[in-house]
Order: sequence, then structure tokens, then C-alpha cells
Amino acid sequence: MTQQDPRRRTQARRAKKTKNRRRRRSPFPVLALIAAVLAVAAGAVFFFATRGGGEPTEPVQAESGPVQTQPRQTEPEEPKSGTTVIHVAAAGDLNVTDYVLENAAHENGYDFSQTFLDVAPIFSGADLALLNFEGNLSGGEYGYATGAAPLELPKALKAMGVDAVQTANSAAIRQGVSGLVATLDAFERVGLTTLGTFADTDDFRRSGGYEIVEVEGIRIALIAFTKGMDNLGLPAGSENCVNLLYEDYSTDYKKVNTDGIARILRNVAEEQPDLTIAMVHWGSEYNDEHPSTMKKIRNQLLDGGVDVILGTHPHMVQEIEYDSVKKTLVAWSLGDFFGDAVMAGTNYSIIVDLEITKDHASGEVFLSGYEYIPIFTLKPEESASGGHRVVRIREAMERYEENYVGRITEEAYGDMEYALKRIEARVNPPKENK
Repeated sequence: MTQQDPRRRTQARRAKKTKNRRRRRSPFPVLALIAAVLAVAAGAVFFFATRGGGEPTEPVQAESGPVQTQPRQTEPEEPKSGTTVIHVAAAGDLNVTDYVLENAAHENGYDFSQTFLDVAPIFSGADLALLNFEGNLSGGEYGYATGAAPLELPKALKAMGVDAVQTANSAAIRQGVSGLVATLDAFERVGLTTLGTFADTDDFRRSGGYEIVEVEGIRIALIAFTKGMDNLGLPAGSENCVNLLYEDYSTDYKKVNTDGIARILRNVAEEQPDLTIAMVHWGSEYNDEHPSTMKKIRNQLLDGGVDVILGTHPHMVQEIEYDSVKKTLVAWSLGDFFGDAVMAGTNYSIIVDLEITKDHASGEVFLSGYEYIPIFTLKPEESASGGHRVVRIREAMERYEENYVGRITEEAYGDMEYALKRIEARVNPPKENK
């Protein structure tokens, strides 16, 4: 049997999701079909009950005249009261680099089973978990030059509880559009939803440029954009394969793709989700500046119905703006979730925990609060147990203080103390510096 073409498999996935969306939005044909099936079944029962087994049957005489049927009494369904609360966990960049892969390499392949073990409870405990996967699954030579990662890496993400990954980022087309298509297909086979990239124009049109997930009766729209792709340009005919923030995405990043962003926001609005989350790969690496174009993008997203903006790309954690009145949140940069951790400020970051509430009395769904969990990327020499892995800072420090086996080194403990202070200062900078 020949293997199905990845592009066709991805298109089939989009078509199925589009069909499911339509079913959710238009339940009446389904109800009519159910009624028809029940009617046919009832007729069949009557037929077989009255036709007999070959010999004519004597009619059964009623004992006391015709039976008077009464309308079926049903209790009126009471409206659901109270609230439903769900949690969305989101992390920053997972960078596919030579160092990341070298430390996971074994004789028979790659092993990431210990890499995310300490933070897995955060993702598996959330109702929805997201991060930015800055790499691809296009095969060939693995490492930073190609951005290619072995399949063991997304499998490890799935195992720790991640549901969807942003693929609109710097590495999206490092292996060309064919590499992008292979990446979408590989993530599909692993069971992870991809955000912001598409196999072709038809794939984009079927999806509308976004995804809808439903959690505990709450419908959340997920969209993703990138400022560019390492200055690479999309070939003619593939312009819709990546959601882009800038028209000049391969050169200057000065002209915001206002029409393209608006088109996707309109598509989302037609879906009428309860809440919308946008993941944006923007800004400059190792730079805290937010130029006017970023602020313009922020405003367009918020004005267009986005409730939460989750930024990546600068590799360092940045300010979180939470509006408790409008119930919106902008995380300018979540920092590096996992990578080389060589540059100052890239060895620590956060996982944000978004609390989303549905009020059943009013039907309103809103962002009701958030927390963040400080995390740290350990190098093999920074703990007694070794390994290149990401850990929760406070828990790792507690294990050191209680003299646990496999604890971090004294130097790493000092680095984590510093990281906690820096995270707080960067997430909540003094007002005069805003």
C-alpha cells in the first residue's frame, strides 16, 4: 500500500474539522436525521410485531375498551447555574538546536523522557496546553541549520500534556514549503494541533486561518502569527501557508499586514467563539523594545476580539499587561521554554496559567485571572542527577534546601534566586518604566 501524500492528508484533516464546525453550529439537520431514524425503527417494530410467523394470529381483544394514552410528563430542564472554570497553560519558545539534540542523543535515537518531567504536571493538569515549537519535523539532518527535530521530541510534548503548538515562527519554512507540509503531517500523526501554518491556500481557506477547541463547553479560538521566517520569502502560490504580521516580512518589518490580520479576525468572529487566544512571534531577539508596529498589532488584535495575546521570539520574559476591567491580557514575551540557555536571561522564563470562567446565568465567558510559574533550564553540570532539562524554580530550590538526592548545585541555586527576582521585575516592571 502506498503512503498517502502529506499534503492530501493535511487537507483531509482540515476538511473534517470544517465539517465538524458546521455540525456544531447547525444542529437542526442532525436532529431531523435522528427523528427520521427513530420513525423508521418504530415502523419496523410495528411491522415485525404484527406480521406473524406464517400462521394467522387471532386478534387480541381489549379487556376494557380502548386504552386512553396520556401525554408524557417531563420535568422542565432547569437552567444550569454557577460557573465553570478552566485553565490554559502556555509556554514560550522551544528551540530546536544542536545542543538540545546532543544532550538527548542515545545509541538508539533520542530520549526526552526526563527533559520535561518536572514541568509535566503543569501541562497535564491544565485543560488546554500551548507552546511555540521553533523547529520543524521535515526529516533529514537534525539540528539548528535545518531546524529539523526527531519525532521523539513532539512525542515527549504530547506525553507531558501539550495540546497545540505554534508553528508560525522563524523556522516555519527553513526546509521550504515541502518541509512545512511534512511538519504539519508529522504533528498530525503525533496528535498535536498546529497553529498558524497551512499546507496550501486551500488548506488555509478550509481552516479560516484559525482553530477552534472546545473545553468543558467553552469554545476557544486559537490563532497564531509570525513577524517573519528568518528573512525567507514564501514562493508564489504559497502566500497563505503562514499567517504573517508584516507585509514586508522578509526585509524591514515596518508595514503591518493589517488586511491579512483583519481577514483572519473576521473569520474568527463569524465562528462566534467564547474566547480568543492569539500566539504571536514578534519583536526582536534579546531586545525589550516594543516599536510602534508591535503596539499597532496589539491594538488591532484586541480591537478585533482577541482576549489573550501570548508573545514569543525575544527569548527573554517580558512584561505582562492584564486589564481586569476589559478582561484582556498581553504577555509581550514568555521567554524561552527550553533551549541552549547560553545568553543571559534565556535560562529562566515562565509558564503562564490563564483562568477562564463561564457564568452559566449570563452565558458570559471571560479571562478571570492569571498566574505564572517561574521555570529554569538546567544544564547537565548544574545538578547531581545531570541531564539537560527544564524545572520549576521554587520546587528545585526547595529540594536543594532539604538536601534531596539529585538536587541542583549551589551555583545553580544562586542563579535561581537571581532568576526569581529578575522574573518578577520583568513581568511587573515599575510603573515609571512602562
